Amino acid sequence: MPSFSYKALDASGASRTGTLEAEDRRAAARLLAAQGLRVMTLQSGATEPAGRSAPEPGAYASSGSAASGMPRSLQKKRLLGPHSVGWDFIDSFYQLHSNGLPMGDAVKLLTVRVSNPALQFLCQSLWRDMSEGATMAGAMSRFPAVFDPATIYLIEAGENTGNLLPVLKKVLDSYTMREDLRSRILSSITYPIGVCSLAAAVLGLFVFFLMPRLEHVMRNLKGDFSWSVKLMMGFSDFLVKGGPFLFIAGLLVVLGISQWRKTAEGRKKTDTWLLKIPLLGPVVLHTEIVKMTELLATLMSSGINASEALRLTERPVANMVLRERLSAGRLMINDGAAFASAFKRHHILPLDDLDILAVGENTGSMAETFQNISKRHVKGLDKSIQRMLRVITVTVLGLTVSLVFVCMISILMTIFNVSQNL
Repeated sequence: MPSFSYKALDASGASRTGTLEAEDRRAAARLLAAQGLRVMTLQSGATEPAGRSAPEPGAYASSGSAASGMPRSLQKKRLLGPHSVGWDFIDSFYQLHSNGLPMGDAVKLLTVRVSNPALQFLCQSLWRDMSEGATMAGAMSRFPAVFDPATIYLIEAGENTGNLLPVLKKVLDSYTMREDLRSRILSSITYPIGVCSLAAAVLGLFVFFLMPRLEHVMRNLKGDFSWSVKLMMGFSDFLVKGGPFLFIAGLLVVLGISQWRKTAEGRKKTDTWLLKIPLLGPVVLHTEIVKMTELLATLMSSGINASEALRLTERPVANMVLRERLSAGRLMINDGAAFASAFKRHHILPLDDLDILAVGENTGSMAETFQNISKRHVKGLDKSIQRMLRVITVTVLGLTVSLVFVCMISILMTIFNVSQNL
């Protein structure tokens, strides 16, 4: 009879691991459920291939492959904002579960009610895994392009504490905020993209069409080139002859940095640089603080203690420097230090936020305090993005106007020289 290794939570929330024998995975899940255990991971006792990493907490290995027949829309991450299919699932599931329908029944009902093929595939996969004993967070972890780590950890925390509905409401609020921010960003970059396109069109027209003809005319007439024409001729030759090499060099630099970021040292170095880059650094910092404080507020309002909430918050933080600071602050807090003192010591939050945090800690309203800090940084993130886009727009517009001006001067000086020669 096959053996299965498992990790599960008992009624008190304590973690248990072990092995058992059963006919199949579904039977093993039923045996664990009969013992009052909630399955976190359930795997066949077969030895894992060498070099394969252990699954993340909350991950679930099922007999089927999530990638088998998966629609392409579920395999691609969205550049900005939440994944539309994931948002639709969370919203539909929340509506059913908040009206009293159990989790499993809600997911099962969605498998036959939804009409979107991608959403239907997602619901069917989640229901199959949950019916085999996986937690909802474990089943969702098989779709990393649809559900970000913060959402999965929140769902996992809500399941462990029995407060899933408030967590789902927080997730939906977060999705709404991120989608609104995405819409504002896209509307803000429309003008810079148009200006950049105009600049590229003007540059291409002059370099590849006008400049060769002007140079040919002037050489046939044996006329002198003006300074503006010489400038544009040099710039044109540079782009034509050196442009491909510059493009290849830039591509190699990008590939090299991306490969370097896969190492621990490279990731830490580049994350440090990201925080120091003008205009971009504040955007990265505000983004990570919003993610961190929003998650802390949700976890603490769900009844999770401070140490566990901080531990869960570390995992979704993308910037390694900030993640290490948060980890060091958690160790201080575990040793008895106050939140404000630990966050100040390790530069986790700005000074203005530390004052708010100290007041919230004294009043015992930590969840509300972190929520207020998150709202402050949402506004700061919006301002930082607008500032960055404004600088980019002004810079590109200035370069475009300068280029057009030099082009006009070159054309006029060429016409003037030609008229003199004639």
